[in-house]
Amino acid sequence: MVNTAVVEAEVLEEKMPESPWHNKNVEAVKELLDEVAARIPNAVVFRDLFFRFGGKQYAPDLAVVVGRTPPLESIGLVYRVPEDGDAPVAIIEVAVSPKSLGEALSEKADFYAEMGVKDYLIVQAFPQKPLRLWFCRPDRGETPAQVNEASLETLRVTVKAKGQTLHMFDTEGNAVLPPKSFASLLQKELEQTKAALEEERQKREELERRVAELERKLGQRT
Repeated sequence: MVNTAVVEAEVLEEKMPESPWHNKNVEAVKELLDEVAARIPNAVVFRDLFFRFGGKQYAPDLAVVVGRTPPLESIGLVYRVPEDGDAPVAIIEVAVSPKSLGEALSEKADFYAEMGVKDYLIVQAFPQKPLRLWFCRPDRGETPAQVNEASLETLRVTVKAKGQTLHMFDTEGNAVLPPKSFASLLQKELEQTKAALEEERQKREELERRVAELERKLGQRT
């Protein structure tokens, strides 16, 4: 049954407000994740939605469900698995403090394993520190381990971190770009193409001028 209960009837685990730094990092990851999900049929990205399973519930920063989901307008604050829809295939947590990292590595990892999550990525984004990645496949009994890159099989992407920037690449090695970055790239290519065409035009005009000058000199001698 789809969750349409009155909010007051829900007994929700309190979720602390996000810090601006945490929000900034989650949004940066979500922009990439939205682009990835757009390429996968029936994929939906959820942010800060409570998932309830086996009497427990957590609200991951980002979760991707592929397959059976209720209409978005019917989802309240809690998504019950499997009553409301399928479990997320992939979950990404962004940890900006040792406390949040500890929770992501322990009780949250255990819960996602119980729920059957296939790909679990933790982005360690401590302020003024390079990003670090932790990854596992909970449904296979794995626990999070620090990695240089993570291959999310369910989403067909590889995740890498460089400095304080997260990068995603498709199966062919092409960088996944959020809409704004993609538009900027297209604009840059357009400007470069226009500049190249203008350079060619100037060269052509100069060549035509030289040909005309040579013809003029040749005509004076005949």
